Amino acid sequence: MASVTVKVNGRPYPIICGDGEEEHLKYLAEFVDKKVQDLSDMVANATETQLLLMASLLIADDLSQAYENIDKLKEGDGGDTPDARVEAWAEKLEAIALQLETA
Repeated sequence: MASVTVKVNGRPYPIICGDGEEEHLKYLAEFVDKKVQDLSDMVANATETQLLLMASLLIADDLSQAYENIDKLKEGDGGDTPDARVEAWAEKLEAIALQLETA
């Protein structure tokens, strides 16, 4: 087992992790720290515990949305494939370009 100390909101936290996972753990801590710093800038009177909880909830929400998007892509979203979406956007852009040319 390895050990690494990460900082979140300026406070050091010693964490035990698997060998070779140290850099990934540091990356994750930096991600959490960024969320906490963003919240700290917006919510002046929040305690450290509140900031950590809010950051955790925001990250959990991001993860939940990512899982939903993955599920939609796996299901094909009712026949809506990535190629079909690109084709639909291309048609919309062509229509806009045509309108601009004739304006």
